[in-house]
Amino acid sequence: MSSLFRVSRRCHDGLVFLGLLAERYGSGAFLTVPQAASSSLSGAGYLEQIVGPLREAGMVEARRGPGGGYRLTRDPRTITIGEIVRLLEGPTALVECQAREGCPQKRGCGSRKMWNTLQGRINETLGTMTLAEIA
Repeated sequence: MSSLFRVSRRCHDGLVFLGLLAERYGSGAFLTVPQAASSSLSGAGYLEQIVGPLREAGMVEARRGPGGGYRLTRDPRTITIGEIVRLLEGPTALVECQAREGCPQKRGCGSRKMWNTLQGRINETLGTMTLAEIA
C-alpha cells in the first residue's frame, strides 16, 4: 500500500471554487453556490464553510438576491496559491516534526534537513503560482 502527501478536500475544493471565480473575473458576474456546487464541488453547505475564511480575508465578496453569489475582489494574477492554502489550511508541514520547535528525538533526525528543504521548495512554488494560472 502506498501513502500520499495529501491536500485536504477543503483546500482542493476551495481552489476549484476560486478558479471558477477567476474565470469570471473582470466580467462583474457573480457565481452562485448552486452553480459552484454543480461544478463537481462538494455540496452547497460545505462550500459555504469554505467561503467563510475567504470572505473574512477580503478575497471574495458576496451579494444576496437575484444576480447575487460570490466574486473575487482582487485580480487573480495577484492572488498566490500559497495565500489560498494558508487561508484554508493554516500553516502546513510535510511531517509532524516540522510543526514543532526542534526534533523530538534526543539526537535529532538526519531527515529533518531534507524535509525542510522540500517544504521550502513547495512553499516557494505555491508563493509564485497565481490563481490566474489555474483558472
